[in-house]
Amino acid sequence: MTIIVNNKEIEQLDQFSDKIQTLIQFLSQGEQSVNALIQQSDTLSFSSEAQFVEQLYLGLMNSTLIYLHKIPLSVDVKKLLELSTNDLRDLAVFSSHESDIDKARLTGVLSKYRLVDSANLNKIALFYRRYNLNYHALGWGASFKDQLTLYSVICFSEETYELSNQLVIAACQWATKQAQNLSEFAHYFCVYLAWKNSRHGHTGSPDDLVAMLAPVVINNLDSPVVTYELQAIDLHNAIKQWHEGGKNLGFSSFSAGLLNVVLNIDLDKADVVQAANDYLTALQSALINTLASDSYICQAGECRHYLFNLHHSEAVLNVDSQGCLSLFNHWPVAA
Repeated sequence: MTIIVNNKEIEQLDQFSDKIQTLIQFLSQGEQSVNALIQQSDTLSFSSEAQFVEQLYLGLMNSTLIYLHKIPLSVDVKKLLELSTNDLRDLAVFSSHESDIDKARLTGVLSKYRLVDSANLNKIALFYRRYNLNYHALGWGASFKDQLTLYSVICFSEETYELSNQLVIAACQWATKQAQNLSEFAHYFCVYLAWKNSRHGHTGSPDDLVAMLAPVVINNLDSPVVTYELQAIDLHNAIKQWHEGGKNLGFSSFSAGLLNVVLNIDLDKADVVQAANDYLTALQSALINTLASDSYICQAGECRHYLFNLHHSEAVLNVDSQGCLSLFNHWPVAA
C-alpha cells in the first residue's frame, strides 16, 4: 500500500480516471514515476486525484505549467483539469501527432476554454519588433500570468487606440519607469495611452493623473475571502454582503485598479477624483445586480476568473489560491 487517493488504495495506473491517466501521459516520465510510487514502501496519501496529479507534476518538473510542443501551447495542469475528458484526450492526440491535427477542432477547444496558444502569444514579440523596442529586464523574470496580462493589454490597445512609433515608445518608456513587474508595465503602458488620448495628454503629465487617482485606488484594495469555487448565486451573496458592510470590492493590484479607473472615466473632466468615485459607486451597483455569466481557471493556473457581462463592458473578478476575491479587469468593449 503506497498511494492512497481519497481513501482508496492505488495498485495500478488504470485505477485512475481517464482524465488523470491522460494528464500523466503528458509527462515524459509520468507513467514510470507513478509505477515507481506504487511499488515503494512509503505511503503517500492524497485527498483527490487532482491533488495527486498536481503533486506529480511538481515532483517531476518543480512546476505545474507544461508546454505541449506540437500544438504549441503552455498551460497549467489546474487548467487542464477543467477540460472535459474528450477535449483533454483531443489535446493529447494533437500534442503527439502534429500531422494529424484537425485545425478546426483544435481552434474550437482553445476557444471553448479561453486558451491562448504560442502562435497568438507571439504577438508580444511582434509588438516589440514592430516598434523596435528593447526587451527590458522586466520581461526576463516575468511569470506566465504576467505574459498573458501583457498579451491582453496589447490586444486591447491595438483595438482601441491609433498606435504610432512615437506614441508606443513614449508609453513604454514611461511605463518602464513606473513598473516593478511585467503586469504593472502592461497596465501603466495602457494608462499612458488613455491619458495621451485625452485633452490633458497634450498639456499635462501622466504622473499628475496617477498622483490624483492613487488615493482612490489605494482606498479600494481591500477584498473579502471566499471559497475558491463558487456558484453564481453564492458569489453574488458574497459581493452583496461585503458591500452591505460598507466596503467596495477591491482591485487585484494597484496598477490593475488604476487602469480600470482610467479606462472608465472621462479624463477630460475637471474633477477626475470625483469621476473615479462615481465610477466605483456605479460599478459596485452593477456587480451587486448582476450574476456572473461564467467561471473558469486562468491559463496560468494561479486563480479562478468570474466573468460579468455589464453594460458595454466586461468585468473579470479573481479568486486566488488564498480565496481573496478581487476585481481584476473592467475594460470597455473595444469599438
